[in-house]
Amino acid sequence: MGRVITYDNIVQEQLNKIYKDKISRTGLIIGQCSDQKDFVIRLCGTPLKDDSGEVGGETPNKRSSKIVDLDEPWICQHAKQLMRALPGGLDILGFYAVVPSDFSSKNQTQLRQILFSIFKTLGKNRKLNLSSTERILLTVCPVTSKIVCRTYDIADYKSGANPAELKLFPGTMRWHRVRCQLAVDIKFPIKSEDAGLSLQKQIEIGLHPFLENVKEAHALVNGVQRELDEPLEPITEGGKKSRKKAASENDKKIILRDWHDIELFIPLENNNNISNPEICDCVCMMTFKGTVQCRAYVHGKASVQEAINALKQDIIRSITARCEIHCEDLLLIEEEQKDPLVVHELPRRVFAPLPQGDICVCDYQFHSDTAVDSLDAFRELLNLELTEDDIDTSCEVSPTTSNLILPEVMEDRLSEFGDTPTHSSLNMYVPIAGVAITIAVAMFSYLFASQSN
Repeated sequence: MGRVITYDNIVQEQLNKIYKDKISRTGLIIGQCSDQKDFVIRLCGTPLKDDSGEVGGETPNKRSSKIVDLDEPWICQHAKQLMRALPGGLDILGFYAVVPSDFSSKNQTQLRQILFSIFKTLGKNRKLNLSSTERILLTVCPVTSKIVCRTYDIADYKSGANPAELKLFPGTMRWHRVRCQLAVDIKFPIKSEDAGLSLQKQIEIGLHPFLENVKEAHALVNGVQRELDEPLEPITEGGKKSRKKAASENDKKIILRDWHDIELFIPLENNNNISNPEICDCVCMMTFKGTVQCRAYVHGKASVQEAINALKQDIIRSITARCEIHCEDLLLIEEEQKDPLVVHELPRRVFAPLPQGDICVCDYQFHSDTAVDSLDAFRELLNLELTEDDIDTSCEVSPTTSNLILPEVMEDRLSEFGDTPTHSSLNMYVPIAGVAITIAVAMFSYLFASQSN
């Protein structure tokens, strides 16, 4: 018996549409992976390219019925962008292709290669693997509607195909929602030997110890220290009466709720035992400061450990994604980096619901972005048809310039920018002068600044 792949009615509707359209296509499978089974919640078709190679072009109903082009780099790029849209607990579970059976048989090696390439591309961003390394390769014949589901161990490039069992979940899958606010205030030096590296690489090196500490953080769930192997919510039988009894037997504070609030306590570094501290030449010091708001989702039978790990995954994923997006944006405006008065932004996080209702995905907006831009992103990455009212922009607030600039540089810089309110949260002001870089972000934001020593 192979791995069990469970999917819900929403995914069944997507499969029914695939059967009806009989159009060749590819895409990614998203959901949650556990030790025993996978929970699939959505099939995300590969975006189409226009003539310039950008996402867009034809609408799905204009797709040709010809055999799909297996564009490996484009599929991997889709995976990279899609991963940033997923909150903690959700992951890319695999790759699917809607192709005739004979094409699938002849090109099985290429399909397998694409699957491994996807997770090789995602490798550096998979900072916290939650469970199994088995990933799905799903093929659907548009002519006969036959589905073949296999799994491969992506940790072993030589691994062969393993059979998997697809199961429709009866009824509606239940998901638990967890959240936290994590206060961050860390400083790290940029060594002289790293001065020639890109800003993104410098940030990655500087944040690495902190992100490793996040993995080791201790947690309270709803203000209570819980056993890691017990269910996040007590297993109940017989309705409300036994539910109350179960809650009482475990802990009076453990109750069913819409959100589970988790508090993380990161280990405090103690350098007193270092007899010979390292002395190194540094070109600047960076400060990363602010409050990180995070969300994660776990399946109905998840343990306390799974919930905590999912939230840690979201912290790491969200911080990494925002830094990457900002640095990628800097590359597009390289000429502005030489301007000592240039202002950049760190994108803010917005949320939108999946059809399941109790699960949200996210997007990142710069100051000039609107809800329409997020609608386009959700449509292209996740095939979601939403309205502007579906986009939740309330979780992160807009700081003023006085909040953004570090106190020690406030007096010099405030006259240059003016203390006017902004209408975008997570804004990042970056006056660049040689190696003196000030990047400051306030509540529900990130602040990292570099100052010459």
